[in-house]
Amino acid sequence: MPKVYIVAYEDCYAGSLANPQDLYFVANSHWREQYQRREGVFEWQVLSEDGGPVKTASGMRIAADGGLNDLAAGSIVVVPAMNYPGGKAFSLKLASLQGVIDWLSRQYANGCIICAHCTSSFVLAETGLLNGLSATTSWWLAEQFQRRYPEIQLSANKLVVDESRLITGGANGAEMLTGLLLVERYMGKAVASQCAKTLLVDTNLTQQAPYLILPRQQEHSDTLVLAVQDSLEKNLSEPFSLDKLASQFHVSSRTLMRRFKEAVGDTPNSYLQNLRVEAAKKLLENTGLSTELIMQRIGYADISSFNRLFQRKTGLSPRLYRNKFGR
Repeated sequence: MPKVYIVAYEDCYAGSLANPQDLYFVANSHWREQYQRREGVFEWQVLSEDGGPVKTASGMRIAADGGLNDLAAGSIVVVPAMNYPGGKAFSLKLASLQGVIDWLSRQYANGCIICAHCTSSFVLAETGLLNGLSATTSWWLAEQFQRRYPEIQLSANKLVVDESRLITGGANGAEMLTGLLLVERYMGKAVASQCAKTLLVDTNLTQQAPYLILPRQQEHSDTLVLAVQDSLEKNLSEPFSLDKLASQFHVSSRTLMRRFKEAVGDTPNSYLQNLRVEAAKKLLENTGLSTELIMQRIGYADISSFNRLFQRKTGLSPRLYRNKFGR
């Protein structure tokens, strides 16, 4: 059985660091119970860059079992998520982890498996190992991840992306799903299923799409596009016409399309669809309005078209979305 190494570093989340250890402990218990033997179980250690203790985001001090030495081929490396300080501070935080990033690259070259999720997907992405591959991160970090790592295929709607020896997950808690993948890989589906039931991990939850807040993408300086975005937000129920919109702002359709895509990375019509779906989600969550009435309020006349759009954007039908998130 491969040995598991959890990398502790300043400002990482304590739960993200401890949860995989709890999962592998429970997996060992089910393995022994099923096969009546003590060998063939997971072992783990907590490592830090210098072998010393680290302080987590919540202020908890965690002792390490050793420093970042080279590991045996096949070892599992878990990189916990960290507190997100935002913007430039996050870039500085990633830069401060260069020693960890270089070490991860060497361990992958040595044949190790690396698991990351949420903000630690950025740490793994910094190695360049994910270039040309698929990965995921927390849905609310998707836009920043895409901008920072354009060579990675971001699957922001997925909770877990398995690229064999590079496994990434979504928000905090996805470390349990990535861990269960490896429990199943080495101990079998039965033990993994027992672990999921014991720890109440919902293995049917595979998408982040229902939780996704579709981006408004207003972090740019194009005053024309900002005015167009504001107009679209205030007139959700109006039929969309690119020509009419361009005429309203005294530019050609071609100019509006070009500048909108440059500033927002999307077309005006697609942007409007995102706004409409977000409005529909809020109405489904907070009111008892029928789907037909909600559809009309946000500018749709055909229930089939609306249902298809909503399902494509959220992964759920309007009815199932209300059942899951409605108050």
